[in-house]
Amino acid sequence: MRIVRRTETGRRSDVVVPSPDEAGARLDSASWWEYGLCRAWDADLFCVPDGVSPSRKRAQETRAKRICQSCPVRERCLAEAMARDEQYGVWGGLDAEERRQLERRRRGTPRSS
Repeated sequence: MRIVRRTETGRRSDVVVPSPDEAGARLDSASWWEYGLCRAWDADLFCVPDGVSPSRKRAQETRAKRICQSCPVRERCLAEAMARDEQYGVWGGLDAEERRQLERRRRGTPRSS
């Protein structure tokens, strides 16, 4: 799958991300991430570095979540983040707080103050 995106400077950047539907594709635990659409983007979009303003962080996370929506390994990514109790970044279309809320719902634990 070819992804065309614009870099921060506005330059065009073509990136090829393999499709899990291609012949020979494997989605085992060691290789599922190779098919993630996030591989075509700067990691800072999905894991916003410290020191970024809250409004910019929200904007970047929203953009990352939009990319995740059409990712062929979204569910696998989210499952990995939940299994590892990942505390940072957007994984499987959810940010850290959304993953904590999901875990609380799964456990039936009320939100702590």
